[in-house]
Amino acid sequence: MTSQLTIGTAELMALATDAQRLDNPPGQIPPGALAGERASRQQGRGLNFDSLRRYQAGDDVRMIDWQATARLRSPWIRLYNEERERPVFLLADQRLDMYFGTRVQMKSVAAAKIAALLAWRSWHDGDRLGCAIPGNNEMAVHPCRSPRRSLMPILNDIARFNALLPDQYAQNAAQNLPLHEVLQRIAPLLAPGCWLAVISDFHDLDARCEAVLARLRQRCDITAFVTLDDLHRRLPAHGQLAAFYDKVQTAFALSPSLRDGIQESVTDRLARQQRRLQRVGVTVKNIVTGEALLPQLQREDAHAGKRI
Repeated sequence: MTSQLTIGTAELMALATDAQRLDNPPGQIPPGALAGERASRQQGRGLNFDSLRRYQAGDDVRMIDWQATARLRSPWIRLYNEERERPVFLLADQRLDMYFGTRVQMKSVAAAKIAALLAWRSWHDGDRLGCAIPGNNEMAVHPCRSPRRSLMPILNDIARFNALLPDQYAQNAAQNLPLHEVLQRIAPLLAPGCWLAVISDFHDLDARCEAVLARLRQRCDITAFVTLDDLHRRLPAHGQLAAFYDKVQTAFALSPSLRDGIQESVTDRLARQQRRLQRVGVTVKNIVTGEALLPQLQREDAHAGKRI
């Protein structure tokens, strides 16, 4: 099957219905949930002012609104409702290393679809939505705003950066925007208590990335959607294999022992990558680009939005 090389805005918009089948982001309160049904993310009362009412026997005197009491010459208290919104911030990697795939779609296309599904999920829930789309040399950034304002600009930028990749690949463009720099640039945009979804292959995960993720994890939940091609699982026992990366090209003959060595090496690298992310408190969800994305997201997110 020919891989899908790029994806457009219309295809991203068409994912709106599929997004309704996803669970809420981790820690999010599903729409319509009854107060007291879930453990709150906050300590104490919520911060959203609801209304004033007259003081009644047994009310907490700390809730008295002294300005209203002085103005109305009788005790009044302030009522608050629970904070139900949770800002969602997406990081959709569209750098050149994501332009790879051996079947169905490129990693960059899979990342774009996952970002669109999560963005549409936020639109359905009414959660504030922000996004960063890093390319090789530039990055589009959208601060958290109402999804009705932010959704379309985000989808347009994802499609725009995705469309640049074929030409960048042909030109063998250099990558000048490392992941740790991307994370540092979005850090000021992440409100305490938000959910950060990083959709990438994490090919340049290093100590600097870990340090930034560890700091971000202190004030928000982070999920890493690790996009990967499962070619290493499907290598034949014999045959010729050609490889090209970073201006280096080679060809070699496969043997059963070499195939097993490649499989073991890639599996070990992915396992180390997962351990490094989990060590700083990041939830890791591996997404195989050659398989249907929605079932993988549903399976991986089975815990989200449930009672605890």
